[in-house]
Amino acid sequence: MSRHHSKYVSHQDVIHKCLVTYMDVLANMPFTWYVDRVHESVGRKMGVKVTRQEVMEHLAHFLKDKISFCPHCLK
Repeated sequence: MSRHHSKYVSHQDVIHKCLVTYMDVLANMPFTWYVDRVHESVGRKMGVKVTRQEVMEHLAHFLKDKISFCPHCLK
């Protein structure tokens, strides 16, 4: 059985691909909403554990100038 996102080379790549999907649909949600959805989606699509912290850190980078959130507490 092949993983849905097996062609991607890193966790960061999969996190970004999942984020883009959600941003295309809902671009005005709170930061934690994206973290929850992307964390769940990455785990389901990759078939491996990606920590919530890793998702938060990558999303903070990707969303830095797109939505407002506290860069210190990531909320």
